[in-house]
Amino acid sequence: MTDTGPKRVDVEGFLDRLALSRFHIVVLVLCTLLTAIDGYELYVVGWVIPKLATDFGVPATSITSAMVLQQIGMSIGAFLVPPLADRIGRARLTVVCYTGMMLSALGALNASTLDMFVFYRFFAGLFGAAMIPIAVTLASETAPTRLRSTFATITVSGTMLGSAIGAGMQAFVLEPYGWRGAFWIAVALPAIIVPLVWLFLPDSMRSLAARNPDDPMIQVVARRMLPAGAVVPKIFATPKPAGTATRAMLRDIFGPGRTLRTLLVWGVATGCFGYVVMSQWKTTIYHQVMGLSWDMIASLNLVNSLAGFAGMFMIGWFIDRFGFKRVLVSTYFLAVACAVLTGWLAPSPSMLVAAGLLGLFQHGGQAGMSALAAAIYPAAHRATGVGWAYAAGRTIAIGAPFVGSAMIAGGYSGVVIFTVLGVPLLFAGICALIVMSLPGAPVVTRANLRH
Repeated sequence: MTDTGPKRVDVEGFLDRLALSRFHIVVLVLCTLLTAIDGYELYVVGWVIPKLATDFGVPATSITSAMVLQQIGMSIGAFLVPPLADRIGRARLTVVCYTGMMLSALGALNASTLDMFVFYRFFAGLFGAAMIPIAVTLASETAPTRLRSTFATITVSGTMLGSAIGAGMQAFVLEPYGWRGAFWIAVALPAIIVPLVWLFLPDSMRSLAARNPDDPMIQVVARRMLPAGAVVPKIFATPKPAGTATRAMLRDIFGPGRTLRTLLVWGVATGCFGYVVMSQWKTTIYHQVMGLSWDMIASLNLVNSLAGFAGMFMIGWFIDRFGFKRVLVSTYFLAVACAVLTGWLAPSPSMLVAAGLLGLFQHGGQAGMSALAAAIYPAAHRATGVGWAYAAGRTIAIGAPFVGSAMIAGGYSGVVIFTVLGVPLLFAGICALIVMSLPGAPVVTRANLRH
């Protein structure tokens, strides 16, 4: 007797055999929009420091407290939130966190003192820190293996859309409406995205199967991924090994042969975020140290953002074809050279070229770091692995705002400041080189490239 029922297919086999569909594109677009909003929410303070200082009647360097406390909130959130995503679902937690960011921005708008403003920025960091790694994890888990890095880095490229929104805000909103105009945008963006996430962003099948192989939502998601009228196979997943959830999580991240690799990935993240946090002073450096006009500053930030978007968008394609070691390590070292070049060429208009190349390679490396972390950890605890890499980088980078503040207060030249900005990128490149030289590092294979 012939069995005419739906055939059985394992989760990985089902996902890897799928052609790109509208489902994949919807998930990718929503995850990219999420990172765009997160990129605006978490870095808006750096774009409005001079206006904040004037409004609160304090020196610009006094805003360091807001940046540091936000960074502390981001470190705490990046450690605590991703394990929740692995346990209760990526999409559900995203709705909670973006609602929290919206309320934090609304509170900051009503702050009458700098201390109140700093208080609300702590909660903005707490809710927002884990959103990029969670969005990256969700997008990469939805993608076939051959496109996993591409999906991850396209998702991270959304942060550059957030920076582009910031550049537009500086050009058209900051002067007439002040810093509060910037924060009204920070309220509106999450308010728009939360209903879309609730309606159209499901959790990933890999995540559902890792939590509970018998979850009926696995079949629901499978049906959404197939064309209308297609026969939905019976999806099965390997049961989880025995042991507590915490023990399994620690085994996947710090188990035999994994500890050194995890610490090196954390080193890459530390270098990336060390640069990012210090570079929040760039607007102030351009204005106070280099004496650039607001129009020139807006142009520099826009060029950096657009080039950064291109770098983030493209690096996944190159990684999926040439491997992390060749692409990622070269990207960090080129970013170091461009940082130094930006300082040397300032304040001439030619620094726009150097700033654009710096954005291309530095932001590309930032996206590559996320893709590297997503490639290293298994699906059951991928959000935790990626999130903890972000958390480690943000924690060690807590002191980075003081470095930028000290360089401005010390009267250092633009050349010295941008050379110092290149140091954490150099450290990230060295860590990436070592981790990709270890046994078991992710490699590009012909099977991964097959369409």
